[in-house]
Amino acid sequence: MSSWLGRLFGRRTAVEKKRDNPVLAYAVQQAAEIYEEIPLRNHIDEKRRAALARDLFLEVHRICASSDPVTACRDKYVAAMLQLASYQVLVIPPPPQEDPSGLRGQPGITGGLNEHLVKLCAVNDALRSTMFEITESEDFDELWKIVQRLYWETYWLVAILNATRVGLKDCGEDKDWDRDFLIATCATAEHSYRWELELPPGFPETVARDAAGAYAVFADIVLSGAANPALEWRDYCLGMNVPLPVSSQ
Repeated sequence: MSSWLGRLFGRRTAVEKKRDNPVLAYAVQQAAEIYEEIPLRNHIDEKRRAALARDLFLEVHRICASSDPVTACRDKYVAAMLQLASYQVLVIPPPPQEDPSGLRGQPGITGGLNEHLVKLCAVNDALRSTMFEITESEDFDELWKIVQRLYWETYWLVAILNATRVGLKDCGEDKDWDRDFLIATCATAEHSYRWELELPPGFPETVARDAAGAYAVFADIVLSGAANPALEWRDYCLGMNVPLPVSSQ
């Protein structure tokens, strides 16, 4: 493991320094293990991997060194999760294909956006800007290849920030809140995309407007410092009579 980390993060002094903080040490260990589990290596070369790894290490180091690590981690985690959701809903396949994420079928998440990728890259400001920095192509295969790379890079970032959050013990005692947060951000992203594409909402028509607003509130609850954002958010949703995610935990 140590030799792998040495190659990943560069100078040995940085690897040794991470041992001073158990949260940082845990995040670094998780970075290595998660990288081995996901197909990111199929989308980037060794130089890109090393650069990403160093950036991730420094990000977690800044969180751990801040005056309020839990708040600093939540700020970064929310931003990264919103970014991940913007790609996640694009890579979820439609039925009857298998959905490895297990997200398809949750409220507001349909797996029906992939076929609209080219149009989305034209009408969505964030996607259009991101793609324009990489390619000017409007070919589906080219755009799909880029989206997969961006998705797995962001997935790795979120996973490491999540490990940092867990290391800081910012999780529920009985049930963690990360899965509900992922579902809420994905449903919010899909609703926004569907509006831009002039497609029917993924939520039931009768509650679509209220559900979209309620699901978007989850990020604000996380940033507010709620002890368990999922519990507070579910109470909020019940008060609005909108569909809740099916828990897998």
